[in-house]
Amino acid sequence: MVIGCGALVMRLLGIGQFRLCLVAERRGSSTAPEVAAAVRSAMSQAVKVLQLFKTLHRTRQQVFKNDARALEAARIKINEEFKNNKSETSPKKIEELMKIGSDVELLLRTSVVQGIHTGHNILSLIRSRADAGVMLVQPAEW
Repeated sequence: MVIGCGALVMRLLGIGQFRLCLVAERRGSSTAPEVAAAVRSAMSQAVKVLQLFKTLHRTRQQVFKNDARALEAARIKINEEFKNNKSETSPKKIEELMKIGSDVELLLRTSVVQGIHTGHNILSLIRSRADAGVMLVQPAEW
């Protein structure tokens, strides 16, 4: 058997070839092409999981730029969630988890703003990369 990039990704994600064969057997696959198709499907899903993991970390770095505490907290949370679900084998459950991860990434990218206290009751909001600049905000009353 030739080991390609997919096997390397699966090893990085902690999914061994032995587990893939067990998944194929559980699905009732008995012939070599069916086992190969199950392995390819799982490898494709593993690549998507790895892409989501990387995307979440890139978004974290952009959203929490210059905030060491938030960067570290987000890094720990992302790694913890992926580690907790590392042994999940159900394709349906993995898809659900990936949907949650994608929603979190979108929420981070579109809904989080950073601000700096610049004076008494004055915040300086740091805009996203798309609309670079600084905007002063004076709240009515804290």
